[in-house]
Amino acid sequence: VVQRPASVVKELVENSIDARATRITVEMDKGGKSLIRVSDDGTGLSRDQALLAIERYATSKIHTKEDLFAIASFGFRGEALPSMASVSKFCLVTRPRDADTATKVEMAGGKLLQVSDTGAPAGTLVAVKHLFFNTPARRKFLKTDTTEAAHITDTLSGLALGNPSVGFRLFSQNRLVKHFPPDQDLVHRAMLVLGNDAADHLYEMDYSVGDIRITGVCANPAVTRATAGRIYLFVNQRLVHDRGVVAALFRGYAGRIMKGRYPVAVVCCDLPCDRVDVNVHPSKREIKFLDARPVYQAVTAAVNTALMAAQQQVSTYTGSRSGPDPRPAGLINAPRFAQSPISWAPDPVPADPLIVRKSKGFRDENHFDPMPDSDGPDPADEVRQTFERFRTSENKSDSPQLVKTPDRSPVPRVVGQVMGTYIVAEQEDALMLVDQHAAHERVVYEALKRRQDHLPADSQYLLVPETLELSAKEADLLSEILPDLAALGLVIEPFGGATFVIKAVPGLLDQTSVKTLVTGMVDTLMETGDTAVSEQWRETCLMSMACHHAIRANRTMSLTEMQTLIQDLMACDNAFHCPHGRPTLVTFDKVQMEKLFKRVV
Repeated sequence: VVQRPASVVKELVENSIDARATRITVEMDKGGKSLIRVSDDGTGLSRDQALLAIERYATSKIHTKEDLFAIASFGFRGEALPSMASVSKFCLVTRPRDADTATKVEMAGGKLLQVSDTGAPAGTLVAVKHLFFNTPARRKFLKTDTTEAAHITDTLSGLALGNPSVGFRLFSQNRLVKHFPPDQDLVHRAMLVLGNDAADHLYEMDYSVGDIRITGVCANPAVTRATAGRIYLFVNQRLVHDRGVVAALFRGYAGRIMKGRYPVAVVCCDLPCDRVDVNVHPSKREIKFLDARPVYQAVTAAVNTALMAAQQQVSTYTGSRSGPDPRPAGLINAPRFAQSPISWAPDPVPADPLIVRKSKGFRDENHFDPMPDSDGPDPADEVRQTFERFRTSENKSDSPQLVKTPDRSPVPRVVGQVMGTYIVAEQEDALMLVDQHAAHERVVYEALKRRQDHLPADSQYLLVPETLELSAKEADLLSEILPDLAALGLVIEPFGGATFVIKAVPGLLDQTSVKTLVTGMVDTLMETGDTAVSEQWRETCLMSMACHHAIRANRTMSLTEMQTLIQDLMACDNAFHCPHGRPTLVTFDKVQMEKLFKRVV
């Protein structure tokens, strides 16, 4: 139970929450190595209960074997306090509300030193001094004071997120470093924990299906991290680790964040206690669902619903600043273009610009492409033909309708093209840069997706079938999902042992990547315990197809082509990211532009 100072804080704070405390104070010295003191205003213990609490397994909350399958409290084994007392100099002071005096219990290295009466407020105070003083080998492996203090801070922040109605204070070296007021709602508590960079970009989740309820917050897809350190998962208010829930969270963000980046989110899953087992790991951080699939599906739906609802309220990509202000670029003698007809779309939202980096080979000369000669062939025909290939043949009234936009703000007016890759557009008091490949990829992807909703999958047989070698466990899983893969156009047959042969691939899929995609899918399914591959495989095929048919970088476009692409992009369900999660556009508002030229301070 006790692995480091943060483990002590976790166990003591959870005991305080079980005691129905409303205010909890945590104090530490030297990263918790010298002192950890946790005090609360909970129910407290009588003298007999205090003496029993320091006996191993004497205070377990499990009374019958059935209790193991419906654990509602944080602590239930009755081993936390004895474990702490055995490796530290331990002091327990506790008083019930109906008692006149408190009980003080002092121990060292697991030996009882003194039991006495004392004065103290109602509640409980536990002090753990000189942790691992009698086990130098374990103390040797503790990290620096700063690192251990950071672990305690993270642990307390997680516990505070799961219990927003409880107030928390954290002191280090007698200095207040964290304060979470009591009686907060989850959104305000999340804003305090996740930090200022995410606080202004949080979307609330509240989704229910059956007896499963998913609440919490998820951040704008532009707010990501290099690690999963800002993903907090709670099951019945218990802070846990579960790779399946994390995978479900990623599916909710599908097509919105880049590969290798992690979203910022707080996910709270509430379901009947008898449908989750919290007794599968000594630290109680890992859990096991009786039926995980409905929970995973609910998490994905909750995240996707929250992001879609937020997206309908904005019309420009809101980038979080990840560095200094953009550096000015030299745009010389930009040609003037005639005003194009204006159609209408949602009002833009002011956004912080992303970093603009000068690419290799950038020359300080005119990078705007002139308008094409009106006597020559119209280059827009190529784009129109590409769009037409992916339009469904269904009657328009039967096709899924694009999101209608209110009549308020003009669609961005195209000004020109730079580096043969980026479209420059103007929208009211903002400058917009659009990645033409990412934008066209999003347009083609959504057109393909609408078409695939009405057409069956097709297969393309390989001239030379590819062999696939798997482990025995992977082979068993792949054998179970072969019929599902065949329905999607992927024909795989057993070839003896753990070897399989790929005979046909979906017509939409690049053949060179099929083996990597299959092994990656098997790895994902083994990690999540899910076997629902249909939607995942379908998305993979569509993303591959859209990427290969989209306009490439370094391709000169006419003004008409660019304006058409911008209009089609603004009509997409998710106009701000390509299917792989890269941003399609970034904006610079007037204030940021004026700062670049020192017009404002």
